[in-house]
Amino acid sequence: MLWPAWDRSVFLAVNGIDSGFLTAVMRFITNVDNWIPVLAGYILMLLWWGRTRPHPSSGNRWERAFAGRNPRIVLLCLIIATAGSDQICYHLKRDVGRARPCFDESISMQVSYRGEVYGNRSFPSAHSANSASLAAVTAFAYPPLAPFAFLLSALVGFSRIYLGVHYPLDVLTGWGIGLFTAMGVWLVFRRMASRPGLIGFTNRFRYRQPVSYPFPAAPWQPVSVESLDGYQMKGYFLRGGDDLAVVVHGLHENIGSMVYPGELFGKIGFSVFLVPLRGHDDHPVAVASGGQSEAYDLAGVLVHTRDIMGFDRRRTVIYGSSMGGSVALKVSGLLGESVAGVILHGVYRNFFEASVSRMGSLRTAILKLLLPKGVRNGLKAFMPCDYIGQPLKTRFVYINGKRDRISPPETGVRLAEETEGLALILERAGHPAWQYNGWSRPQMETALNEAIKFIQGMDTEHLSIDGSGFIRNYPASLEAATGRE
Repeated sequence: MLWPAWDRSVFLAVNGIDSGFLTAVMRFITNVDNWIPVLAGYILMLLWWGRTRPHPSSGNRWERAFAGRNPRIVLLCLIIATAGSDQICYHLKRDVGRARPCFDESISMQVSYRGEVYGNRSFPSAHSANSASLAAVTAFAYPPLAPFAFLLSALVGFSRIYLGVHYPLDVLTGWGIGLFTAMGVWLVFRRMASRPGLIGFTNRFRYRQPVSYPFPAAPWQPVSVESLDGYQMKGYFLRGGDDLAVVVHGLHENIGSMVYPGELFGKIGFSVFLVPLRGHDDHPVAVASGGQSEAYDLAGVLVHTRDIMGFDRRRTVIYGSSMGGSVALKVSGLLGESVAGVILHGVYRNFFEASVSRMGSLRTAILKLLLPKGVRNGLKAFMPCDYIGQPLKTRFVYINGKRDRISPPETGVRLAEETEGLALILERAGHPAWQYNGWSRPQMETALNEAIKFIQGMDTEHLSIDGSGFIRNYPASLEAATGRE
């Protein structure tokens, strides 16, 4: 193969630099053994960050970068990308067969050989490829670290030329292989890197999660309130009419993400109270229980809004999203005085039943093994529907996305039939995830308006609502949505 003349010229210029200090530094950098403690520390840091669930952050660019990735998936990408680039270089070296400059008879007399190598093949540089793979994956996952990562890769490549074991073209090709291998791996795994995974999910029940969403700003007013079991919390209140909507978020949400549905209630004319739940935001209880103990938080808010703020229970509506719906369902059955209505968006009958629907039996079995024993046993026993009292004075509305695999439409229909309630099916919608703002506002406005009409006494059949907020044929669309004949 005919190699370009500049390749040899640049090599001789770089290799010809004579400095004892630079030689010592380059030998240190090029020695893989010296990087083992650094890489081990990097891996430990990734696993340590994995204690918390990845999610978007409201902090600065560093906080957003490190809070939004699943570190175990990043680690997997690092391993696959590095192994892939190394294998590509190995096979190319064997096929091309270019001799290292220090072993090339035509140039070796001009080379200052300052390093140790295994093998006499030069093209491409595996050191450069592997370092570029590590740097590129790091840059894709954590952009603030990109300058530092690529600087280290550049130093590794420079060291190979300076020490006399690779030509510049070997290094450039190695960098290219490493970069494109890392890009390919990241394109495959990048979505997974933004998901918590089973370990990240179960760590929510072990460690306090960082605040990931800005707290509501004006006109929302912070209100100190006490949970029924004595914890001081901070909810947020929006003054509207004499009717009150108490909004309860789900396990993957937080009090800031519920501003959006709260504003929809405000538009209808309600005053709105956003409920803080343990295991989220700055609640004094660090970890979630999955709905069992969170009922104390909602119950405390309902006591506060009635006894301190003066809202009539008969003019109070509870809206619960996902786990918040299960919490609302439990509390509504324990209250000594009925509320006007409970709107349950994506509510599940049982946590593990919903998990099987979403992830399948095998992953659910693994999830049970990973969960702390107390949490696992509590979630097994937690059946929100068991708390529904008789006779039914509270009116229940069930909102389910047609594409929701955690709480499918048939769950809402079945619960509506059991409680003489109303089922609303949202076409093209999945499980409620308010912090991603992927919802059709007209669709939710229609759903909440229909829910309030039902709660206020207007009987109707179950409804199906499209993405533009239009109501479709009642029974026919519902049968199609639930798959019933």
